[in-house]
Amino acid sequence: MIEFLKLHKLGIIEDAHIDLGPGLTVITGETGAGKTMVLSALRLLLGGRADQGLAASKETSVQGGWEVDPSSDFAQRMADAGVSLPDGELLLTRTMPSAGRSRCSANGTVVPQSLVADLADDLVAVHGQSDQTLLRRGSRQRDVLDRFGGARLAKLRDDYTAKYTVVKELDALFVEASTRHQEQAAELATLRDQLEEIDRVSPTAGEDVALGEAANRLENLSQLQTAAALATDAISGDESNDASALANVQVAVKSLDAVAHLDADLSSLRDQLREASVVLNEAAVDLSRYLSDLDAQPGQLEQVQSRRAEVTALTRKYGGTVDDVLRWSGDAAARVAALEEASDLGALTQRRASARAALATAAESLTAARKAAGREFCSRVTTELQGLAMPHSRLGIAIRHRRPLPDQDGLTIEGLESPAAFGASGVDEVEFLLLAHEGATPAPIGKAASGGELSRIMLALEVVLSESASAPTFVFDEVDAGVGGKAAVEIGRRLAQLGKSAQVLVVTHLPQVAAFADHHLVVSKQSDGRVTSSGVESLDDTERVRELARMLAGQEESTHAAAHARELLDLASLERSKESHAVGERRK
Repeated sequence: MIEFLKLHKLGIIEDAHIDLGPGLTVITGETGAGKTMVLSALRLLLGGRADQGLAASKETSVQGGWEVDPSSDFAQRMADAGVSLPDGELLLTRTMPSAGRSRCSANGTVVPQSLVADLADDLVAVHGQSDQTLLRRGSRQRDVLDRFGGARLAKLRDDYTAKYTVVKELDALFVEASTRHQEQAAELATLRDQLEEIDRVSPTAGEDVALGEAANRLENLSQLQTAAALATDAISGDESNDASALANVQVAVKSLDAVAHLDADLSSLRDQLREASVVLNEAAVDLSRYLSDLDAQPGQLEQVQSRRAEVTALTRKYGGTVDDVLRWSGDAAARVAALEEASDLGALTQRRASARAALATAAESLTAARKAAGREFCSRVTTELQGLAMPHSRLGIAIRHRRPLPDQDGLTIEGLESPAAFGASGVDEVEFLLLAHEGATPAPIGKAASGGELSRIMLALEVVLSESASAPTFVFDEVDAGVGGKAAVEIGRRLAQLGKSAQVLVVTHLPQVAAFADHHLVVSKQSDGRVTSSGVESLDDTERVRELARMLAGQEESTHAAAHARELLDLASLERSKESHAVGERRK
């Protein structure tokens, strides 16, 4: 929701601060006072092109404050652009120097104008004679119909989109398998040969390290045996060697046993010698075992060296260690499996055909749901149009299958009204049509309706769609062009109804519409004889009567006009009460 707007030197408005609230806000004023400057300010803030004619001799600027949902997609996209939204507050600023390029900023961070323009629809839906993009773009019209279709249609669309994604992925695989078949076959053959080479050797994890240690031991067997034998003899010797370390320690233990009880320190030393005797004995046993294990079988060194050569050949090709070779082997096996699947065009073709058949079925279901929703949508919008000074008009919807274009990168699948080009949102082209009167030929709304009628059609659409409003704020300009009397009252009533679920801003010249407002702003001109400028102010109840009297009779001081103005306000209040009661009854 827009909380405020600030205008500085925009057109004939010198300075204005406009506080905005929920519900319906109307903007009125005399012709030429600058009512449209408020809409111009919004367009500029939302990334519209800057008209140098709006800039004064000094720098022109507009500023707007919004309250947004911090968890919304809009907030996330702003965060991606480096703009934080503390507490959901957004401040947009647009400055336009009299010479040079304009600049956009969001919460003090300079952002591209294109980013703001891209996100504008999430903040405000502007409906003026130059803003009827929704009524001129088929994709937007399809989105409107899908939104009206509710949860059921959304589920069918999501199901279709998921199947469309699968088909696109399979098509990509098919194209790759077809165009790169020879290259993949060569790669597959090479990988298979390499894996076969590794399988023949069948290395085990850490085997290269173990083989290196074994080769080193066998190559130095004589030295190891001599050293181990000398060490064994020095520790334990044989029965005739009383000079061995173990024998000497045992003699020392026996010499202390007889007197150890006489001195605690000596007893401790005797115990240390006993422990040394045990350690020496264990070392002697281990050395004896080591000597027996060193006995090599004939040809064992040659076997180890031969195996080590095989393993080394693999590590030179596929990694620095056997563990690296095994990792490479696992990756290569996975690649072989993928290539075998991709190269199996028969199986891939069958999967692709099944996926495309499922997509065609999903598309038919989505089209049928859109047609059903379209019938109800047309009926409800037509009812609204007939109350908006378009009594003989009817809304129609044409739903046709898309046709592939020569330069279109789309899917073509036989089986619907063949051939149909499948897009991410289905096979349907949706076009809103207007029947201006009974017997008239249906024509696209953008061509069949005048500017004022376009705004009223937009109002009818938004009233019907109000329960699933896509934007928190709606702005209407010239929505009441060419109408008056009862039709004007109906326009005011519908704008007020829309204002119950969204913020609505309306520039109007009709007092019947202005009477329905929750908030009334007036743009007025002042002149000092040399310079004419305008300002914007919010009206209280008494001032509203004066403004409505001016709009009715051009004489705000007229007693009769004031009485008529109060009557309009009372009528609008009564109509809103009736509408609130009716809504409450429908909810029951």
